[in-house]
Amino acid sequence: MTSMITLLYVDDEPDLLDLGKLFLERGGEFSVTITCSAQDGLEKLSTSAFDAVISDYQMPDMDGLEFLNQVRSLYGNLPFILFTGRGREEVVIEAINLGVDFYLQKGGDAKSQFAELRHKILIALERRRTVDALKSENEKNRNLMDHASDAIFIIDIASGRFIDANKKAREITGLSPDEITARPHLSIHPPAYHDKYRAAFETITRDGSGSLTLIILGADGRYIPMIVSATVIDLGGRHCIMGIFHDISEIQMTQDALQLANKKLSMLTEITRHDIRNKLTVIGGYLDLVKSRPPEPDFSMYLKKIMSTVKIIGENIEFSKLYQDLGVTAPVWQNVHDVFFHACAHIDIKNLTVQSDTRDLELFADPHLERAFYNVIENSLQHGGPVTLLRITATESPYGEVTIHIEDNGTGIPPFDKASIFGKGFGKNTGLGLFLVQEILSITGITICENGEYQRGARFEMRVPQGKYRYPRNQQAERCHIMMPASEKS
Repeated sequence: MTSMITLLYVDDEPDLLDLGKLFLERGGEFSVTITCSAQDGLEKLSTSAFDAVISDYQMPDMDGLEFLNQVRSLYGNLPFILFTGRGREEVVIEAINLGVDFYLQKGGDAKSQFAELRHKILIALERRRTVDALKSENEKNRNLMDHASDAIFIIDIASGRFIDANKKAREITGLSPDEITARPHLSIHPPAYHDKYRAAFETITRDGSGSLTLIILGADGRYIPMIVSATVIDLGGRHCIMGIFHDISEIQMTQDALQLANKKLSMLTEITRHDIRNKLTVIGGYLDLVKSRPPEPDFSMYLKKIMSTVKIIGENIEFSKLYQDLGVTAPVWQNVHDVFFHACAHIDIKNLTVQSDTRDLELFADPHLERAFYNVIENSLQHGGPVTLLRITATESPYGEVTIHIEDNGTGIPPFDKASIFGKGFGKNTGLGLFLVQEILSITGITICENGEYQRGARFEMRVPQGKYRYPRNQQAERCHIMMPASEKS
């Protein structure tokens, strides 16, 4: 019978502790001890054995990073997960440097959130079991290495060469077992980093253990960021370093996206301030003209200009409220088919046939992806004339990119407008719809253009770079969905 997994959960919010304990224990695999302070957590660790620790970041007296540092000093590689509402980049970086197993941000649906926490706990426990098992050299170790979810390399300290690597390590590098054992350990890293990594491994050799972030050259030529937990071990009298390499590509992509979002928000604040200042100048000018009581039709025209300008200011303010949310929540993997049809659900499409053929394609995108799709669809229906067909498809190029096509059978975009439609202020209404689409997509490096044929329909193309899309390994069968107009349904 499998023994219960014991967890210590530390957070200064009692209600969240109680909720977390309920969600984690209801599956029967965890026993959760809760406490409201890191200091009390250390006392509990000194008197009871726990399999893993979950901790908030922002707590009085001792925050989560100080607590992590104490746990690493006293209890070595005890799995530690930082579960916090604070998403600052410097907190993530310091936590990684201190050896945190996972950094998970609070927020959103409680069921999904604690399901993800459970998943991270199990991965962290698996990694610890792998480390412990590898210290004795036998066949069981070999099996555990090849089934580990992280890449594991073993380096002979004397020669600086690899003497072993698990299946995951071979998949990432694209090297066979013989190719790996014939190489020095620095060969899997970009040459520009060799001096830095050589010094880091010398420090680990001296201290007996350590962690660092580094870059591995992937089999496809990509630079893959990794967090490495390294330990000096003895294999039959041979002094070696065992390194467990955890891919942090998604963490890095999230950090990059948040930085870009902050830059965009700063830019928009300046643009909006400038636009509103100009509009206020316009209003002031027309008010001066109105004060002189000009004759008709001038008087009515001036009032109409004032009212129109006030409306534009209001629309800009509403837009800025939506725009300021970009990047507040970290990008996530989203199924294109599902998000597209959720967007369609907000629009009256009873006279429209909607087709989707994107299979199980997922994008790493800002959570406002549904809003981007909605704006593209709404643009087609408002400006495309008698649109009766809307289709979304995806094609993968040999260069590691995916292009998503959203097309209709309406009027299309005139050639002289194609270069301008994504500009802020372009169009018959607010001129903010397609501008917002472009901004949402660009958070994770996705670009958009319109490449349809005028009088034959609009065709929006979204180019998704390598690493920002995926097809889940357990794909469903070919997924093609068609939503027919109500009049054509039997």
